[in-house]
Order: sequence, then C-alpha cells, then structure tokens
Amino acid sequence: MNLFINDIFKYRQVLRQLIHQQITMRYRRTFFGFLWTLLNPLLNMTIIAVVFSFVMKFQVNDYAIFLFAAMIPWTIFSNSMNFGSSSLILNESLFKKIYLPKQLFVISVVVTTLIDSFLSTICLFVIALIIGAKISIALLFLPAAFLLLTMFVLGLAFILSIVTVYFRDIQHLIVVFLQAMYFATPIIYPIEAIPSKLHFIFHWNPIYYFIELFRAPIYLGEMPSIPTLIICVVLAFVSLICGVYFFMRNEAKVIFRL
Repeated sequence: MNLFINDIFKYRQVLRQLIHQQITMRYRRTFFGFLWTLLNPLLNMTIIAVVFSFVMKFQVNDYAIFLFAAMIPWTIFSNSMNFGSSSLILNESLFKKIYLPKQLFVISVVVTTLIDSFLSTICLFVIALIIGAKISIALLFLPAAFLLLTMFVLGLAFILSIVTVYFRDIQHLIVVFLQAMYFATPIIYPIEAIPSKLHFIFHWNPIYYFIELFRAPIYLGEMPSIPTLIICVVLAFVSLICGVYFFMRNEAKVIFRL
C-alpha cells in the first residue's frame, strides 16, 4: 500500500500531465471547446426535462432542479465506469515503453471526469438558482458528497480496468449495463412513481444512495439523512479498499495480457 501511494506522489507530475492531456484532447478542434462541459449536460437536461415534465407529466415540483441534482452523480459514475474500464488498454503503448505506475491512468480518468462534472455543476447551478433552486447551508455538504462519490467510483474503476484487460467484452457490456442502470435508478423519475412493493430493488442499488446524497442539499435544501450518509461512507471506503487491493494484486500480470 505504501508503494502504491508513494508511486502516485513520486509521479504526480505525470499524473497532472495525463489529466491535462485528457481535458485538452477531449475538446480539441471543437468550436465551443471547454464550453461543452456546460453545453453537453445543459442540452441533455433540457431534452429530458421537456420530455418527462410535459410529455410524461411527472408531478414533480421544479423538475429541472430535481433532474439536475441527480445528473451530477450519475455523470461522474457513468463516465468513470466507461472511460476507467478501458484506461489501461488505451495506454498500453505508453507503459510498454517506459515504467509508469499503472494506477496513474485510472486515477487520471476519474479526476478528469470529476473536473468536468464539477465545472459544469458550477455553471448549471447558476442556472438552477435563476429558475428557483433553494439556497441553504446544506449546500456546504456538496464537497463531502463529491469526495465520497469519487472514492466509490475510483474503487470500481480500479477493478474494471484490470478485468477489462482479461475480458475485452466488458467494454461493450458496461455500455449496456449503464443504460439499464440509468432507467433502474430514480434519476428522471421520483421513487414515489414506482409501486412501494418494488422499492427494495432501489435499496439494493448503490447509486440510489449517492443520488440522494446530492439531491437532498440541492433539491430539498436539507442535509442528507443519517442512514443515507452512513451507507455512502461505507460504500465509498469498501469500494476504494477493495479496488486498490484488487489492482495491486493483479497489475503486474496485466502487461502479459495486453
């Protein structure tokens, strides 16, 4: 574990460069450039809000804010799973030539996703305030919510990055899995819209609790409930510890599978 952490600190300049490279490459040769961090979620939310508030007629007050609060954690989760799972495969030519700690590639993907989401959150929150979002002291909890979610997705990304090297089909299965999870998580609809006898399905869905972690301070203007917070803390630490352990046990074998 000490070696794992020391390598991150020792190669922190490389990590910064990887993060910078991913951010610049993502928006290179686009007309709006970095503005897509705002435009992409804004356009996505607008389409969903119009469809589900007017066509499907969900009875939810301030539906745009309700949706916005859930899209923040979902975007971080889905992008981290999608890009994190293929981070080692996409960079195999680099660490085959020189020694670089492989965890840097996974961390850079998650941090890049976090930066994208955090900046778009700031911009979208200004819009949310204009349309009636609540300003409360509970918003001060958001940095802790971002931290817990990052720990959770980083642990999963460590595991998936290794598994994908051994089973390349995982990359395609993740896309299908994320699509199914999107509709199986109360993001675009309130859980009250689902029959109570089916609520146990959501209670076994870890993303549900992180959605509530963000939705409480942003949409409801209150702190998350203690049970929700405890579950998210446990999920974050278990995921990160298991992810780091699994990655350390298998990273040396990865080079023979690429």
